Amino acid sequence: MGRMARKSRKRAKALHPVTSEALIFKSKTGIYVRLSVEDNGDTANDSIQNQITYLKEYIKNNEDDFQLVHIYVDNGTTGTNFDRAGWQRLIEDIKTGTIDCVVFKDFSRIGRNYIEVGNYLEKIFPFLGVRVVSVNDGFDSKEQSFESNMLMNSLTNIVNDYYAKDISRKILQAKKVMQENGEYTSGIYPYGYKKADTDRRKLAIDPEAADVVKKIFEWRIQKKSCAWIANTLNELAIPSPGLYKFLKGEQAYKHCCNAKWRSEYVSKILKNTVYLGHLVQGKTQRSHFRNGGKRYNVPETDWIVSENTHEALVSQKQFDEAADMAAESHKRYCERKKANVDVPHIENPLRRKIYCGQCGHMMYRRSWIVKGIRNYYYYCDSRRRVLGVQCSQAGIQEKALMETIKDVTSHQLQLFADVLDQWRKQRKFEGGCNNRRQEDKEVDLQNKEQKEQLEQEILFIKRKRKEIYEDMKEGRLTQEEFENERKSLAEKQLRYEKELKRKEDNNMEKEMIETLSIVKPDDSDIPLELLGYLIEKIVVFSSEQINITYAFTDMLKEWCEEMQIRFPDMIEGDGGE
Repeated sequence: MGRMARKSRKRAKALHPVTSEALIFKSKTGIYVRLSVEDNGDTANDSIQNQITYLKEYIKNNEDDFQLVHIYVDNGTTGTNFDRAGWQRLIEDIKTGTIDCVVFKDFSRIGRNYIEVGNYLEKIFPFLGVRVVSVNDGFDSKEQSFESNMLMNSLTNIVNDYYAKDISRKILQAKKVMQENGEYTSGIYPYGYKKADTDRRKLAIDPEAADVVKKIFEWRIQKKSCAWIANTLNELAIPSPGLYKFLKGEQAYKHCCNAKWRSEYVSKILKNTVYLGHLVQGKTQRSHFRNGGKRYNVPETDWIVSENTHEALVSQKQFDEAADMAAESHKRYCERKKANVDVPHIENPLRRKIYCGQCGHMMYRRSWIVKGIRNYYYYCDSRRRVLGVQCSQAGIQEKALMETIKDVTSHQLQLFADVLDQWRKQRKFEGGCNNRRQEDKEVDLQNKEQKEQLEQEILFIKRKRKEIYEDMKEGRLTQEEFENERKSLAEKQLRYEKELKRKEDNNMEKEMIETLSIVKPDDSDIPLELLGYLIEKIVVFSSEQINITYAFTDMLKEWCEEMQIRFPDMIEGDGGE
């Protein structure tokens, strides 16, 4: 592909000729902008676009000093931590030398965590030799040292830090006041309720879902189990809570479009005091200055309870009866668990590799105890959990399944040993043993060097793809030029990635050979850990038909093709007739 014209750069050169000496002193500049709340095209004074325009104007007015390379944007991200895509890309480009100068509107755009911002300003940026310009703060590290302005920078960052904490505290406090006043502060409304037409902070009855809630309590009081209630609701084709919300137009519940009623959904409804007309809020909180901004649980003594805030769906008597039944069930469960506490549980590395042959869903592992011995079985639960699935798969006991797996695997290992022996003999015949070993070492070294080179090439292409996107956004490349170059880079990256995967597969192949070479094919007691390493997938159609796919299948196929011999049968194992 020929060199592409970058028209705007040529035009700039013609209109504003500069000497090579001047170009040396131009800082390769990146603009960084951030807004805490997604601006969605807002035209407010501090919107993302206004920040960019403001900083580009500053650079234009000082064009002898700056060469704009990239614009880094974090739209709708908090300044209390540095886990931001735009910021991380900025730091990466600084490390690679793509830019050596960063321009901000003010220090608060960097962040509002005093310690972390100070660490960047006073340690990281100076160490990396980065020029930092904060326009509104009148700071340019080229003219002023970080040390001479450390006090002012620290004071600015302390104010920003305090501002973020103060805002967070005020939001939590305002939310707490609303909750204490009996206002509903969540954007997710409980099943059976919707927001009131006149006040979104109040709950109103959703008649269709409310009737289902009432029926659930009625059935439970009639001694029906939660599982029976869930099955009955599914048989009546009543949408589950998540599916109901999705059908009502809430796209956030799209993942529930195939969800059925489950016993845990029923149990959760039976325990929720919202159906008594009461609100229990403040069970969890999230602060940008606790747990890294993650949500955390609040002690029950600090929950905010407001009674009679909306119309109840069940009476206190109904709720108490359902609660008593739940308590009794939990008591029996705890007694059974306590009685079996001394019976050890055995993990199985294959449990997440076992799938139903009828519907394709992963099978679940459960246990039961007989005479002090824990037994395991696998079953398919998709018919109960997923709409439209009519799987009739029965369970299969783990003991019988593992016996079949080990028998089939022993046979596969014998096939592997036979093919491996032929392959080694052919290679030994083609070249002396010592020469072959020396050649293998040289190949390993060469593969390692080529692998490292491929990784560097892929990394370079990823950076280049980001650069041409910025060039297109800034008008230095036309849309057509961008698409052509993007396509070329994508094809090259895909080619390199395929080559890298092939080399990684070769390394895995060597590891597989070394591992399998020390296994005795006639060993009937193959360790579980080894089975987990050798087996990729197990598909159970019935207790008589079990298909097993092994990790070394492709490797054997390649060997057989290389030696021009027939590929052995039963690589994807069958449980037998």
